[in-house]
Amino acid sequence: MQKQSVWLLWGGSLAAILFGSGWVETVGQGVFGLTFVAHVVEFLMNRSLFEESDGSMMHHFVQTMIYGMFHWLPIKQAQASGAATGS
Repeated sequence: MQKQSVWLLWGGSLAAILFGSGWVETVGQGVFGLTFVAHVVEFLMNRSLFEESDGSMMHHFVQTMIYGMFHWLPIKQAQASGAATGS
């Protein structure tokens, strides 16, 4: 359900930009822009995590741009639990 909530955020902000006017369009632009920038920063901050995990960097970039922390947090938790168990 968490990943679906991000789709609602992206879709809602895009709908506000395309179909809204006035303050609704402005809010849509703000939400879209802030979400985009936040996900770029998340990718850059977690680049070393992605390099250590399976999958290509392009895969991790696209997934982070769409889902943000709902992509990288499970990877980080899995690596942490693997390190804690000595795997």
